[in-house]
Amino acid sequence: MIPIQWFLNKRINIKLVISCTLSLGLIVISAALGSYAPGNQKPVPKDRRSDGGTTRGCSGGDIPLTVLASGNYVGRTISQHPTFAWFVPRDSASKPMKFTIYEWVPSGKPKEVRNRSLQSSPGIMKLSPFLENEPGLQAGKEYFLQVVIQCDPDNPSGDLVDEASIEVVGMPAAVQSKLNKAVNSVEKANIYAKAGLWYNALDEALKLAQASKLGEVGSTLLNDLAEWEAPKTTLGLPPKEREAIKKRIENLKQIADSAR
Repeated sequence: MIPIQWFLNKRINIKLVISCTLSLGLIVISAALGSYAPGNQKPVPKDRRSDGGTTRGCSGGDIPLTVLASGNYVGRTISQHPTFAWFVPRDSASKPMKFTIYEWVPSGKPKEVRNRSLQSSPGIMKLSPFLENEPGLQAGKEYFLQVVIQCDPDNPSGDLVDEASIEVVGMPAAVQSKLNKAVNSVEKANIYAKAGLWYNALDEALKLAQASKLGEVGSTLLNDLAEWEAPKTTLGLPPKEREAIKKRIENLKQIADSAR
């Protein structure tokens, strides 16, 4: 008769192997992922900045609706069919949501190029608003996305709103060369992050995450973004603007930790 202790030891050994394997996997991911390095970031012009990310009618928590992108700088992408993501307060009830992309028109009114009606879902939501056979966004142009949770259809002033800017750039030859050798989304996210291509890096990171989560790579990227969010000089900014930047940095860090 086989002693019970043998089964107990075997069970413990299996758990130890699984634990070590998972830990090793996280170490490999952390080691493979470099820091997000946006380089010379282009600030969002003052006349384009919004009062987004505010906590109003149906907040559902301490962290408001937050687009996972910089609020102070123009995020870059090489994709004409990019994927976007945002955080919905975890304790909020499902509400109608509107996603819109606008093109900035010099000396003119922003031009709407795409809109989608959705239903909000707590945690991380993502959307690829263009089909692959559509023209999508155009290189060399700047856009901004707006996400709105409609708390009360009869009271738009209570909506939750956040925005982020987008610049579509050409594919750098050095980045393409590295991508040709990449074998998984961790490596691709690393390449995009080091090249300052925020939206591409986040897209690859989210492919590794569970639904409504950031995953380890996405969480690391968002923490990096928070470190770059503050302007190089904030002393000249109005107190209200400085406080808004500080709050957004805190929100990004909390989302990175809570949605890991």
